[in-house]
Amino acid sequence: MTEKMKQGLLLTFATVVGFVIGYLNPATSQALLSGIGWIAGIGMFFLFRRSNKNPARDYTASWAYILIRMLLFFIIGAALGSMIPYYQQIMALQQQ
Repeated sequence: MTEKMKQGLLLTFATVVGFVIGYLNPATSQALLSGIGWIAGIGMFFLFRRSNKNPARDYTASWAYILIRMLLFFIIGAALGSMIPYYQQIMALQQQ
């Protein structure tokens, strides 16, 4: 298995887990998204700052970069998953 395939599987897993958590508990996942977003943003800031100091090093192969990308894909999955119950609730209210 190549490194790109492993990263793709990890990102898909993070998205699916985020989607399921967002669908099952939308209020909690919506509350967590901003905090997770801050963590991912600060982590990306420090990772890019560190990589700018040493441009010869490839930061895309580091575990921190993969973890931050997984957090970002988790946010996307949770946001999409949590929209479904809200959308169903709005449609049920409009039909009444």
